[in-house]
Amino acid sequence: MGCIGLAIFSFLACAAAAKDLNQIAIHYQYGDGDFPSVIKAIDEFTATHKKYARADSVFIAKHLAVVYSANPETREKGKYYMYQLLELVPSAELVDMYVSEEIDRIFSRMREEYRTHHQEQAQARERERNRIWRNPWTWAGGAAAAGLLGFLVYEIVAPSPKGRPEYVVP
Repeated sequence: MGCIGLAIFSFLACAAAAKDLNQIAIHYQYGDGDFPSVIKAIDEFTATHKKYARADSVFIAKHLAVVYSANPETREKGKYYMYQLLELVPSAELVDMYVSEEIDRIFSRMREEYRTHHQEQAQARERERNRIWRNPWTWAGGAAAAGLLGFLVYEIVAPSPKGRPEYVVP
């Protein structure tokens, strides 16, 4: 009975471990320079999980960004993951990854590109907002619509004295 209980416990432990991304093991593989194992472990996890924690998303983006950027043949894929990392954490750093100067330069360029893109989007939204409200016809149309709405609500809700029948009680 003890062996069966141990087997069931082992199976449940493995099933529970399959739910979570084993960040420690993957980071050790990364530290050992075993990049194919890092990619394989992350791919297996993402293939079996449609949703995962934000911390896992950040971990995945950071590791894949560095691993793919280290290889000149997959550098563009690494840039993609760098951008995804910045989308998740705009203040992200790669200090804990002990990257080469080249990867650090690539990440700095990606961060600058990310900031420029988001500044341009913010400026475009601000211009659009200002353009709409600077137009006097926008204000006039809004005031007319509010007046009409107020009149309709008053006519529907407020009782009209003309419509009330008068009763004379002798």
